Amino acid sequence: MSMKLLILGILMEKDRHPYEIRQTMTNRSWNHAFRLRDGSLYYAVDQLRDHGLIEAVHTVPVPGEHRPDKTIYRITEAGRQEFDRLMYAQLEQPSYPQHPMMMAMPFLRLADQARVAEIAGRQLAACEERIASLEQALAVKASGIPASALRMIEGMLAFGRAERDWLETIIDEARSGAYDQERDPSGGWRRKARPPAPPTQD
Repeated sequence: MSMKLLILGILMEKDRHPYEIRQTMTNRSWNHAFRLRDGSLYYAVDQLRDHGLIEAVHTVPVPGEHRPDKTIYRITEAGRQEFDRLMYAQLEQPSYPQHPMMMAMPFLRLADQARVAEIAGRQLAACEERIASLEQALAVKASGIPASALRMIEGMLAFGRAERDWLETIIDEARSGAYDQERDPSGGWRRKARPPAPPTQD
């Protein structure tokens, strides 16, 4: 994700100060698609300014002691050219599934299966929360956003729903012991034999 692309794209619409840029991203539900960190945003603003891609237009005094004025920025002609370059470069980026759990998945046979199911359950709850937020954003904002932004939210929903199905499968399989495997004599994999249950007492 290119923070510079997001900043330049927002400034293509109108001049803004960094906090307003951040609020615009949140109001448009981009925080569900991208990792938006304030430190990264302000660092990117400083870099864009230092490279002449944006420039300060004026400052707005902020009431209260020891509070810095708000600097309003606008995009320069060089910034418009850089926006085009970044936008097309981003469109060319290949996509790979990169869910954080995937790196650990090959080793689940070595894990506590109940704990795997518990962790996947927390991931599922977070996923369902994101889906609900996106569905709400779509219902409220669908008529007021550009078609391409609408398609972005729909794409995020499609990924979220696929993630939900994937996590539900992991939870079911972890609970059933499907990942608790060992090598069989032929070199393949089989479920570990579970110890017999203790006899019940009458």
